[in-house]
Amino acid sequence: MNLHLHFILVNSEFSQGLADDLYEGQESEDNIKYLWEDEFKVAGTVKEFKIKNNSTYTLAGYFPDETAFSFEIPEMSVCDCMTESGEQMLFAVSKKLIKKTEKIIKEEEDETHMYFYLKDTLPMENPMNGVYILKTDFPKELKKKNS
Repeated sequence: MNLHLHFILVNSEFSQGLADDLYEGQESEDNIKYLWEDEFKVAGTVKEFKIKNNSTYTLAGYFPDETAFSFEIPEMSVCDCMTESGEQMLFAVSKKLIKKTEKIIKEEEDETHMYFYLKDTLPMENPMNGVYILKTDFPKELKKKNS
């Protein structure tokens, strides 16, 4: 299966009433529904994927001085993808950032689209593609080391 992940920041100031009254239900230049969207197509054919709600995500990498780091981030929704070649890919979003999710399966195209609609009212960090962490849960050590 081909898996597409969509992360969409919802504009909390969007007015559906205004859109209905003046623009036939559609957004307008002054009334935007979504502020941005990141879309990722998982490389390779996905054998299976699971969404783990209220999970812990490990944010790991290297500081600029090549020192390794690893931080556990609580209360995350983690999308765990396994490809047919055996590669595992993780995508993660802080649970508190999620306004809603939606899964659309297009069987005729062997495609699944997973949508994560994110709240714009809480500040977040995006340390790498497909990872969105509530700013208050982001490791302070990473902020100090990178500033």
